[in-house]
Amino acid sequence: MPAISAATERQFLATVAPCIPDLRRYAVSLTRNRADADDLIQETLLRAALKLHLWRPGSNIVAWLIVMMRRLHLSKFVAGKRNQTEMVPIEGWDLPSPPSQTDAIEVRELEERWPTLSRSHRDVLRLVAINGASYEEAAEQLHVPIGTIRSRLARARHALRGEGHSIHRGVTAPRPAA
Repeated sequence: MPAISAATERQFLATVAPCIPDLRRYAVSLTRNRADADDLIQETLLRAALKLHLWRPGSNIVAWLIVMMRRLHLSKFVAGKRNQTEMVPIEGWDLPSPPSQTDAIEVRELEERWPTLSRSHRDVLRLVAINGASYEEAAEQLHVPIGTIRSRLARARHALRGEGHSIHRGVTAPRPAA
């Protein structure tokens, strides 16, 4: 591993600090758990520090870190090392009021449809809709053309709204009876 100059190390640290909120949003969207997300961020930053010799000052550090984070998460997921924790209610805590019934229904419908999306559609939704990445940033991070990002995003949003279309005929799929 080549030696890293002190100036490069300082520039790296100064560049990474403002990226942490973006990394946290993406990590939470991957892990669905704030504690696991914080662990994933820590592992990502540790890996980035170990791979600092590969970083090019002036390059898109967020893209580099998010790709690293995604790969770390996938390797943990595939290896079956996900830490499943059980939530235990604590008596005496004042919890916020529950969301309105309409909000609860919309959230439930979204949760039901989310797993039906392909991995590529979920990834593009996480980056653009949840993390606020531009189409260009998402294309760079996922290593696909920008047109593919637009197409996947449109199809994913369409599927989340429950407006399924037959690919071959453009016919709307029947909706279940209410």
